[in-house]
Amino acid sequence: MIIQLTGNVRYQITLDPSTWIFDDRKIKLEDLLAQKEDGEEITFNDETEWNRQIIEGETKPPTLKSEKKHKKRELLESSFVIGLAPFLEYAEAYEDEDAKIVFVHNGGETELQYKDRETFYAHFSNNGKRLHEDGLFDLLVVGDDGVEQDRLIYVTKIEFK
Repeated sequence: MIIQLTGNVRYQITLDPSTWIFDDRKIKLEDLLAQKEDGEEITFNDETEWNRQIIEGETKPPTLKSEKKHKKRELLESSFVIGLAPFLEYAEAYEDEDAKIVFVHNGGETELQYKDRETFYAHFSNNGKRLHEDGLFDLLVVGDDGVEQDRLIYVTKIEFK
């Protein structure tokens, strides 16, 4: 199921949570709550062994196949979130920092400040499975200290006011 960012925005963006598992911006839920950050990493589109040798130096024996297998297992066993800030910014709210965002979820409607968007995360995967059968997500509001401040379960609509 997809969700459209509507309301007082220049562009109505469509979110498809089912594609986020392939997005490199996803974060393991445990890492977010523990405030771990991955270091910047240089990558090439094709991951052949000779490109790795340029970046990391040669490894004996080559480990690329094992690393791919580990990465696949991680996707099948981990819980993931993705920051909503870039998507909210792409929509370009007309009132910008004074804007409010209404999240419609199974508990009703919750209005949050657009200026707090850096703390909004979509929890879409739990233990390698979709969080909800239809692919929708829960909204997590996470503070700078890694503490979950709020959870809106089963978000169905996002509207800018």
